[in-house]
Amino acid sequence: MRLISLVGPLSALLILLAPPAPAAPVRTEHVEAELIAENQSLRAGGDNWLALRIVPDEGWHVYWRNPGDSGLATSLSWTLPAGVSAGELQWPYPHRSTLGDIANYGYDKETLLPVALQLPADWAGGPTLPLHAKAKWLVCKDICIPGSADLALELPVVPAGAPIAADPRWRDAFSSARTELPQPAPADWKVQFAVHGGAGEGDFSLAVKGVRLSAGGVIEFFPYASDLVKHSAPQRIANSAEHGLRISQKLGEYFARVPAQVDGVLVVHDGSAVKAWEIHAQPGAVAAVPQAAAGASTQAGAAANGAPVSLLLALLSALLGGLILNLMPCVFPVLSIKAISLIEARGKVARHQRAHAVIYTLGVLTTFGGLAGLLLALRGSGAAVGWGFQLQQPVFVTLLAYLFFAMGLSMSGLVQFGTRFMGVGQGLAADEGYRGSFFTGVLAVVVASPCAAPFMGTALGYALSQPPVIAIAVFVALGLGLALPFLLIGFFPRLGALLPRPGAWMETFKQVMAFPLYFSVVWLVWVLGGITDRNGMAIALLGLTLLAFALWLWNHPSRVAQTFKLAAMLGALALLASPQIRTIPEAGGNGSAQASARPYEPWSEPRVTELRGQGRTVFVDFTADWCITCKVNERVALKSGTVQKAFGEQQVAWLQGDWTRADPAITELLAHYGRSGVPLYLLYIKGGEPKVLPQILTPAIVLNYLGGGS
Repeated sequence: MRLISLVGPLSALLILLAPPAPAAPVRTEHVEAELIAENQSLRAGGDNWLALRIVPDEGWHVYWRNPGDSGLATSLSWTLPAGVSAGELQWPYPHRSTLGDIANYGYDKETLLPVALQLPADWAGGPTLPLHAKAKWLVCKDICIPGSADLALELPVVPAGAPIAADPRWRDAFSSARTELPQPAPADWKVQFAVHGGAGEGDFSLAVKGVRLSAGGVIEFFPYASDLVKHSAPQRIANSAEHGLRISQKLGEYFARVPAQVDGVLVVHDGSAVKAWEIHAQPGAVAAVPQAAAGASTQAGAAANGAPVSLLLALLSALLGGLILNLMPCVFPVLSIKAISLIEARGKVARHQRAHAVIYTLGVLTTFGGLAGLLLALRGSGAAVGWGFQLQQPVFVTLLAYLFFAMGLSMSGLVQFGTRFMGVGQGLAADEGYRGSFFTGVLAVVVASPCAAPFMGTALGYALSQPPVIAIAVFVALGLGLALPFLLIGFFPRLGALLPRPGAWMETFKQVMAFPLYFSVVWLVWVLGGITDRNGMAIALLGLTLLAFALWLWNHPSRVAQTFKLAAMLGALALLASPQIRTIPEAGGNGSAQASARPYEPWSEPRVTELRGQGRTVFVDFTADWCITCKVNERVALKSGTVQKAFGEQQVAWLQGDWTRADPAITELLAHYGRSGVPLYLLYIKGGEPKVLPQILTPAIVLNYLGGGS
């Protein structure tokens, strides 16, 4: 009987001492996941620490609670018996990872995400407790792959107050994880924040008074809110024993309102030692850290921007981009005029050819410099503008259509303005033709803005993030590339000898070259319709008709003809003040029937986030009606049969962001990727991090990126 009476206690002791049978980790694509426990048994009436153990493959990473610019946080959902509850995941401080201008927060090595499990003190659910949970994550490298696993663990349960033993397999892992969990901030710290300015432009500033941190350490702040700051922007840090710590960072593009409290993690790397504190900041008077005050502690923020583009590389990219710009369709109408001038100048005095080449180049460089200054001034005043911004203005587009139409009528022989206008005619070799060469250079820059050549995006994106002197230097280098072919022909007569000899055929050639200008007028009126509406197009066509009437009367000497000519010219200009031209309607009035027939849907950041959360491949196309490069890419590549077939087979969601009218959200996003204008193409493979495609597309390029290439 005594032996039998000992069986119960001995059985309980064996359950207590015997380690639980290990549950095998679940292996998925690029991730190993497992549910583990700190101790060999669970105790009723208290907290029992478990953890999601997640191990990404080398070179891959999973995400923190705030993933940063992209990604999804890891989650754990439980299936538990009645009376048993699990707390929130505990998050070790994250590590910053970058891909181009994207900054993310997460983990690239074995990581434990602890979680507390509570059992009631009067637990009567049996000697063991089976646990089930579903883990979900997003693992990324060059591409991102959503993953999940059904995890299980069964552990013995001991009464409240009974001793429990640590599991030797996980003792060190749990101890290490606890050292990486943020600790509560010291009670004597005073933590405040302030917001200066608006979304995408202003600053978030954080101040911690009472803190004493090493001046040589790297300091990082990771907010819990994903839309508070622009994560890729460098953190500007001022750290002194007298004034404490201040951190400033650009506000996020989607920052909406000032929060009542800002929560996050402050991490200090001091050599091999790392400390992390959880802080809760209240609103207060916090001055932003100026750029010049940012010290060595901004290393982590600067790294988020990736490898910096050097000034030399930007200048070379701009020069090459400007040279290629000569081959783009938007510049052709003006270059055809310049080609006529070059042929007419063949055989003229060499010094005059050189002078005209220099004057043309001066016109190009002056206009590029002026455009850069205007662009920088507008951006400095808070306007969200970029390359091609002038073609978002209806009055400018209408004036350009007037100008091209008048030039075309002149080249067709309807009216002769004289040799000074555009350098057309026999006056190219004479001093009086220099104004025409200069104006041709001006016009070449004006009409080049709808196009984006390879290498231009990197150069202009770099320029607009630099001080004015450097920015203007990059723009001038772009202009030098545009003017380079004619500059070379002017200084090397042997190149000009390759051109045909002038003759009677030149008059016919000149008239033929008027038609590219007429085509440009049609295109400009179509662009105007996209910015305004059909009424705006009608007003522009009426103005063109008045202009044609005035030019028809141009060479009629009678006083009556000159009076009507002046009235028609003034009438065409007066139409520019029409509300149909000067007022830009709200976007979104294209009609549901037309929108439903499109192969794409309108872009919005929430829609991108939603599709990525579903694991969909997303292709985002930022375009504008006036961007000829965009339209050529769309026709040649994006709407081609092979690309559309691949989009259908891979269930690609095609989103289009329309920058025809000024859109600050798109402008800021372009700047985020180092671009000053459209086109910009982003590809999220299976909801992963974005890849930036080239500015010039072919079906083969798109298919290569869809297949995981670059």
